[in-house]
Amino acid sequence: MEKAHTDTGARRTRAVFLDLDGTIAAEDRPPAETVTAAIRRVRSAGHRVFLCTGRAPSYIYSAVEAIGFDGIVAAAGGYIRLGGRVLYRRLLEPETLRLVIETYQRNGKAVFLEGEENMYSLNSPPSYKTGWPAVSGPEDFAPGGKYAGQGVLKFTAYGPVGPERRLLEPALAIIEHGRYAEVVPAGVSKADGMRRVLEALGIQRQDSIAVGDSRNDLPMLAYAGIGVAMGGSPPEVLDAADRVTGTLAENGVASVLEELL
Repeated sequence: MEKAHTDTGARRTRAVFLDLDGTIAAEDRPPAETVTAAIRRVRSAGHRVFLCTGRAPSYIYSAVEAIGFDGIVAAAGGYIRLGGRVLYRRLLEPETLRLVIETYQRNGKAVFLEGEENMYSLNSPPSYKTGWPAVSGPEDFAPGGKYAGQGVLKFTAYGPVGPERRLLEPALAIIEHGRYAEVVPAGVSKADGMRRVLEALGIQRQDSIAVGDSRNDLPMLAYAGIGVAMGGSPPEVLDAADRVTGTLAENGVASVLEELL
């Protein structure tokens, strides 16, 4: 995508897209009050602030939602909520979901399936996630199954990606993070989620700012008018960004937001 550049200092309405884990908060912990206050001040100043996370909506915890956002781009771009309405929802096709469940049943790798309302575990993911409903087979999501009508937006698989890659691609896109991989429907990305939000609100791409720290943030950092990497991000994330801010511990995202005030 061609890059659209801008300057955070100009006094016009901006759309700011913020990653969650490693950007506004540590995993499953409340955001720092400095970050929460900065988000609220920027919104009060007339700018629009969106959570843009790899987590499915069912996996976004209350301490983050309580901050207050103009909307949420979840599931790495596969689910968008603006105000009280769902703007976009991209589920795994039923046949693809069946293939995914059968593939991981055979290889035994731990997986969690991420839906709009629930998270589901397959092959016993790490212990802190074992309270989620278990999947026993693809029939669980078929008509008449115990999870019938409850679609899956994406999934996370633990361990390196192996021979299953040839079964998953090209219908699915794999985002590898070392010890685990996120898998989304092909064409889904945080950048695509941003684009849909900007078009819905009539905000120009050059007036968008994205802040993130991970490989699933690469598309949105490239797409945004200004892409900002958190300090301490992986080298490829730092290289993709227009700027680098402070680390999570330094409340780096608050520093970016304060430039809009």
